[in-house]
Amino acid sequence: MIPTTATWARREVVNAGMMNARVRDPHRFLYRPPSCWVTARQRGTHKDSTVNWAPADALAPGKLTGWATFAWYLPGQGLQPDTEFDTAKLALPDATAAGTPYSTRLGAPEDGRYSVVFGGVIDVPGTAPLNMHVKLGKNITADSMWTDDSHVLASSSPGRSNASRGYGSITATVRLKKGESVSAAGITDQPFLLGNKTLPGRSFFSMRWAGRY
Repeated sequence: MIPTTATWARREVVNAGMMNARVRDPHRFLYRPPSCWVTARQRGTHKDSTVNWAPADALAPGKLTGWATFAWYLPGQGLQPDTEFDTAKLALPDATAAGTPYSTRLGAPEDGRYSVVFGGVIDVPGTAPLNMHVKLGKNITADSMWTDDSHVLASSSPGRSNASRGYGSITATVRLKKGESVSAAGITDQPFLLGNKTLPGRSFFSMRWAGRY
């Protein structure tokens, strides 16, 4: 919870409890505000012998005909648990695949401004240029909502590092009320894979409280 800012009174008698509430607690909050860093579950439609594929995470084979919300390991359960964290329960579990829960959104534990970042490495089969569009969205509860611009915070298209791999990141700062959420999604013109297990932690989603309204 965001500490309340108290007003000091002239000649006020100070005790340990007041110092903790007015000095220690605000500094602790500012040093470690609500924040979360989650990594991608291997997810997509590209499936062949060149990738370490997790069948339970597969979407429909082939290209995506519509927007698909990306799925994330809960903090500490991904392939790089030491770099995954959640200081205030921002990661909201949505479903379970192969016995492992995952999240498709991060939720705001307090009112405020939040910095949201998606970073991804996207693998494709063959050498055809990758055409992919990525969006950040607010309060997305179904993939069909990605076409509603009122929910979209930002959008971008990944660059290309070689013939079969794209990469990119997208960031936005957004006002959220307590309980509202953010998600990331993509659409592509050919089969793709996000979160290749040979590159753990390279595809991630993060959210950090940045200040009051």
